[in-house]
Amino acid sequence: AETIHFHLTLAPCEDAHLADIARIYGHAVQHGTASFETEPPTVDEMRRRRQALLDAGYPYLVALVDGRVAGYAYASAYRSRPGYRFACENSVYVSPAAQGKGVGKALLARLIED
Repeated sequence: AETIHFHLTLAPCEDAHLADIARIYGHAVQHGTASFETEPPTVDEMRRRRQALLDAGYPYLVALVDGRVAGYAYASAYRSRPGYRFACENSVYVSPAAQGKGVGKALLARLIED
């Protein structure tokens, strides 16, 4: 079997990453089963969602493979009821081309750490 090497960097999400994030999420909406949305959100909507999470103190990360966005992950409130105040949920999305290479695993590990 051939071994493929690539350079993976995990970093906080920046505005410059949002077009790629919208593309990755759009693919998940159209072809996946986890989003429960029927129409891919716009880049502006993805920006609004990210800012709401950052304002609430949650991490929002990107995975860069050889400098290009290969996936992203964020944490968010699980439920708004007081009994869930210490619980959060995670969302991890990886571009189809980068799936199966450990990108999602790396994002989730850093998200838990953050």
